[in-house]
Amino acid sequence: MMKVFKSEQARRKMLASYDELIAMWGVETVSHEVPSKWGSTHCLTAGDKGNPPLVLLHGVGDNSAVMWALNMKELSKRYFCIAVDTLGGPGKSVPNEQYTKESFRQTEWLSEVIDFFELDQVYMAGVSNGAYMAYHYTTVHPERIRKTMCLEGGIVTSPIKSMISTLLLMFPEILMPTERNMHRIVRRLSAPQSDVFDRHPKLANHLVLMMKSHNQGAMFPHKVETYDEAKGAAVKDKLFFLLGDQYRIVSKRTVDLIRRGQYAYRIMEHTGHGINHERPREVHEEMFRFLAE
Repeated sequence: MMKVFKSEQARRKMLASYDELIAMWGVETVSHEVPSKWGSTHCLTAGDKGNPPLVLLHGVGDNSAVMWALNMKELSKRYFCIAVDTLGGPGKSVPNEQYTKESFRQTEWLSEVIDFFELDQVYMAGVSNGAYMAYHYTTVHPERIRKTMCLEGGIVTSPIKSMISTLLLMFPEILMPTERNMHRIVRRLSAPQSDVFDRHPKLANHLVLMMKSHNQGAMFPHKVETYDEAKGAAVKDKLFFLLGDQYRIVSKRTVDLIRRGQYAYRIMEHTGHGINHERPREVHEEMFRFLAE
């Protein structure tokens, strides 16, 4: 069975910090354990069930607790939010023995999550790798998607180059992973002007704890499909890309592809990869505008 955390002690610390962050969301949540072929998927819901459903997907080394800490209170006022802990990520989802690179099917897994809540169609939004998952799911199952918001991600042209770019962003600090160096790496993902981690130190502490605790190999079963222009064009009207101008992870080439494909998009000034933490109010406004169109 896939080992998600480096040790049992790391898992306990991680989940205790997870619960502390949920307490700061400022909105009532309900936890769900969603069964699937590949394990138990933990989801947090918030908002009135009568509101339009919005599935929220976090980044590759993140979890729902930290990703939506500054967003859930506002989003849940208008939507029935379903925040999904990705199988293999450092959250509360628990993969089983079927969760392998050979057998795992990401889009089928997401369909099982949506089916659990008895929903035919949903809105979807994701950040970073969550944006890729939301984009890819929309191309495969457009009949189940009303609209999709991709924040700081979505289109992947070369998974290996993306991984190398991310690793380079962590150098040289990652060679000596002290607490101080890891905090430097976390802050580097945001724009230099951002003070989000000064205002919310618990977020930075949790991100550092994830870096120390998570077995990154647990995400390997999630295969990444490279950008197919024809598939993207077929669902163009369902998509909106919201990006920062600092190009911390998303490359300028990706932005060129978004422009060439004539997708709806906006680039936010003085904003890094942590877009929904750095600029929560503006992100909410863009989401409300696009999803309501």
